[in-house]
Amino acid sequence: MLISTLVDDFLTVIEKEKRMSEHTVRAYRNDLTVFCDWLAENGIFDAIELDSLSHAKIRSYWAKRRTEGLCALSMRRGQSALRGFFKYAMRRKEITKNAAETMESPKTRRGLPKALSENITETFLNAPDKSTLMGLRDRAILETIYGSGLRVSEASNLTYDNVDFSNQIARITGKGNKTRLAPMTPSSCEAIRSYLEARNNKLPELKDVKHIFLNKAGTQLSTRSIGRMINKYTLQSALMLHVTPHQFRHSFATHLLNNGADIRAVQEMLGHANLSTTQIYTQISKEKLMQTYQLCHPRSGHKDL
Repeated sequence: MLISTLVDDFLTVIEKEKRMSEHTVRAYRNDLTVFCDWLAENGIFDAIELDSLSHAKIRSYWAKRRTEGLCALSMRRGQSALRGFFKYAMRRKEITKNAAETMESPKTRRGLPKALSENITETFLNAPDKSTLMGLRDRAILETIYGSGLRVSEASNLTYDNVDFSNQIARITGKGNKTRLAPMTPSSCEAIRSYLEARNNKLPELKDVKHIFLNKAGTQLSTRSIGRMINKYTLQSALMLHVTPHQFRHSFATHLLNNGADIRAVQEMLGHANLSTTQIYTQISKEKLMQTYQLCHPRSGHKDL
């Protein structure tokens, strides 16, 4: 079997069966395409020939990529793609040796998530023009991803069947096909209702479409489109910031913790499998605590006299 064919099969499996995100699948495809190009340069095209790869040869591949400017974080992701692919090839019995098994990943310093301030968040929520259908939609999206801490893919996949407006709660299918219940704010429920009412009045032919957030063509709004929408409001608001959809999720968690929420409750709302993933937000809260202390305590050494 050609390696390129095996790669396509692997990507189909992680997308359809493993339910990995569109972003992850796209990144893995790019990483594996570069790897296949390198294999071709070395005269390796068939899957069985992967058995000829030594650990030293794999190391030389990553050394080459680092000299080309690949950062440590991208290298870790690329190695994750390669490990998954080789494991898949082993399960398929297309290879007998896993040359990627002992790859050493570079150490990376994980930066703190960048949360928006409450004032800037409010600016974004009020930016869409609610006199237009698209403005109502955009306001509903922003209220929902911030109000419930959703990943952008989770907002894109939101359907009528998953929202309980009376109890203000949504059933979300997140990473790894795991389901959780996410609380909704009264503002996000009202924003969604307003958008759906306007949409059904103007476009009655779309009443039976299950997905809540649709594009101008009447199909499910993509994660990329949500990103472009947020970028539009960043420019419109003249904010000297690079704002991403995921920052609303970061802001959701940070604002909850800043206001005294229990970290395990925040973990549950975010859908984190491990508490350690949620604990990174406590570092942001500690920074805010220290800023307040240094600003307000007369003997902190930082207060202006």
